[in-house]
Amino acid sequence: MTTSPRSSFLLPIFARLTPAWLALAAGLSFGVVFSTPTIAADLTPAAGEQMFDRIVAVVNQSVITQRQLNERLQQVSSQINIQALSPSDFKQLEERVLDRMITEEVELQRAKQIGITVDDQRLNSALDGIAQRNGMSLDQLQQAVTRQGEDWNSYRDNIRKQIIIDELKRREVYERVDITDRDIDEYLKQYMGANSDTTEYHLAQILISVPENATPSQVENAKKRADDVLAALKAGQDFAKVSAERSDAPDATKGGDLGWRDMSRIPGLFTDTVKSLKPGEISGLIRSPNGFHILKLLGERKRTAGNTQLTEYEAEHVLIQVNSKRDPVAAKAEAEKLRQEIISGKATFAEIASKYSDDKGSAQQGGMLGWVNPSDMVPEFATILEQTPVGKISPVFQTQFGFHFLEVLKTREVQVPTDKLRAQARQAIGQRRADEDLVNYIRRLRAEAYIDNRLTGTINDSATE
Repeated sequence: MTTSPRSSFLLPIFARLTPAWLALAAGLSFGVVFSTPTIAADLTPAAGEQMFDRIVAVVNQSVITQRQLNERLQQVSSQINIQALSPSDFKQLEERVLDRMITEEVELQRAKQIGITVDDQRLNSALDGIAQRNGMSLDQLQQAVTRQGEDWNSYRDNIRKQIIIDELKRREVYERVDITDRDIDEYLKQYMGANSDTTEYHLAQILISVPENATPSQVENAKKRADDVLAALKAGQDFAKVSAERSDAPDATKGGDLGWRDMSRIPGLFTDTVKSLKPGEISGLIRSPNGFHILKLLGERKRTAGNTQLTEYEAEHVLIQVNSKRDPVAAKAEAEKLRQEIISGKATFAEIASKYSDDKGSAQQGGMLGWVNPSDMVPEFATILEQTPVGKISPVFQTQFGFHFLEVLKTREVQVPTDKLRAQARQAIGQRRADEDLVNYIRRLRAEAYIDNRLTGTINDSATE
């Protein structure tokens, strides 16, 4: 079944609130989902050697074993070259990964307690989404997972767990953010004034957390960890790598990337620091109730904040998908060849789109998408749409759906409906507050659980506190 061209590029309404693993279910590219990890020799037993599977953590009535921890480290090794780590750095990484697994187990137990489940129909729908966005059938997806050396049932189980965790956060954090009409009115007045510009900041963070009601010694230990991290960054170590190894933030394995945010979506505690940074610079330590933060400014850009009007684009495009018979290199080459045929006058855009485009909905209209709003498109598509002059054909570019090129036929300015402006304001306010509430929520769940971390030798027993 082919989706409409418009819906095929729409971003999910909660896209910016979606955890990293659920983003896989939402449809990241095949290369990201199934990239082959570089497995460290430490993580796999030698031929003929039997691995001793000890318990490394107890979380209430559940346990986490060394084998499970090693499997998660193998996944992390697709982002970090574990073999290059020193023994002390590897120990830190192992402890951080186990800590994240403990958090995940606490979240899953809470979800079970309040009755959150994901049945096979919902899981299969998510898996179908992954397969379709990578140009495959579900059977082909299963074959690809197996070829990567991963058990299909384990893969399904991981996706199911992350959908459950996302549902838990949606119910217990995002839906409970209280936003009043007065909040929205003040936001619109401050950030959506006519004919004004706003600056957006691309941020990444590292968080060294401090327990709730921490003792002075716990704060001191966290401060020392944070100082060590800051020293490593100043010595030239890669921010994303250090984040994955040492940060306690939920986005640690993504390099701490927080995405693009204007000041309305940056916690007030950070605003002065962010304004003082230049792209590429790293902040000093910032103390918050959650711990010690280090920020990096990855980029900065100006955006028109007079959002009572927006530009719409009448455009047409061609999509060439990656599939079982056409790898990414071949798909890109095919898109380049078709684009050149149009530019050289051998064929019209409509002829090429009708015959070759894999977006069957728009192909039937000669590639026409009609009038589209960049905010309704995936980021890569929106960027090219805004950068392409009227009457010109864009370069070939890639999104999660495949390789595209497009032509902008016309542009127009339209008034944004009041209800849409207020919805945008509600989403921006909600994200800012939810980001802050989520950290506190996870800390509260952990504080209420019995956790015996046998790697670090620490026990948290809420019953004795």
